[in-house]
Amino acid sequence: MLFFKGAIGTNITIRTLCGIMNDEGIGAPLARYAKVNSLMLHTYHEQCLDSNYKNLIVALQNTSWSSSASEGGRQWMYQTCTEFGFYQTSDSEKQPFGDLFPLKYSIQQCMDIYGAQFNEKNIQSGVTQTNTNYGGYGIAASKIVFPNGSIDPWHALGITKDVSATEQAVFIEGTAHCANMYPANPSDPPQLVEARHQIQQHIMMWLQADA
Repeated sequence: MLFFKGAIGTNITIRTLCGIMNDEGIGAPLARYAKVNSLMLHTYHEQCLDSNYKNLIVALQNTSWSSSASEGGRQWMYQTCTEFGFYQTSDSEKQPFGDLFPLKYSIQQCMDIYGAQFNEKNIQSGVTQTNTNYGGYGIAASKIVFPNGSIDPWHALGITKDVSATEQAVFIEGTAHCANMYPANPSDPPQLVEARHQIQQHIMMWLQADA
């Protein structure tokens, strides 16, 4: 799953992926999905996708600076196990990915990577502490922009409507995770271009007010 999250940082759009998955000329649905996988591997200059669970755990247990996990994978996973939770799972019947990654799978990952104490109870406790510390939806702060994309699963936890004049929400229809943070591209949809402009205007106004 971590592998495909990077798709939003490229020109690989939903239309691109759906175009492949709906192309019966490629073959059966499994062959089309294999084509998607090949596209992703080519985009990220990878030879193959390692689907071995043990290899994933061992990689994320590596604390050396020369490890691939030092780029942020281990640190991000630790945050989810201690602060965020919100794992994307197959527990719901309203999704096309089967039942191979239920919530207990992500909880087991936390325990396997960091130790048995990172269990469901402690994860829930960490999430509660995060919301208590930062205020959750009742955040009390100022000069904050909250960008969210409509097809980013994380927007369900985000602030998508303005809180005050200095707590502004920028909700971007049709964009995924962190789309506003990537460099501008000629193929960017108009609403993404406008969102970046809004964010820039808010930040410039606040900086000038403090000058």
